[in-house]
Amino acid sequence: MKIRVAAAFILDEHGHFLIAQRSKGMLAGKWEFPGGKLEEGETDEMAIIREIEEELGVVVKPIKTIGVFNHQLVDLEIELVLIKCDLLPNQNIVSDGSHLQHAWIRLSEYNEYDFTVLDKELVQFLEKTGEIE
Repeated sequence: MKIRVAAAFILDEHGHFLIAQRSKGMLAGKWEFPGGKLEEGETDEMAIIREIEEELGVVVKPIKTIGVFNHQLVDLEIELVLIKCDLLPNQNIVSDGSHLQHAWIRLSEYNEYDFTVLDKELVQFLEKTGEIE
């Protein structure tokens, strides 16, 4: 089985990026870039807008697709599209329960967080490409 997932890469004006800690499932407690599965008929951009609004209660504006990443689990292939987004101003993040907490972190702090395997690869890719420093 294969699923496509959209994840948001959101940077603030100070060079911090947004991560969230999963509250449920086999990856509960792990940190990730927020986002989720595409629903039938959705584009990547539609999915990321919907997922971020549902999970974090804020509106984002997709800017560009950074890359598509594949990860194989035992019986599931995940195709993750990472989308750079702007967070529209004057909003407060409020979780719908999908996440235990969220954090704005610098690249130098990412080793302090227990990321999912795929999200760790995303951070390393972003560092290598210079998207975050």
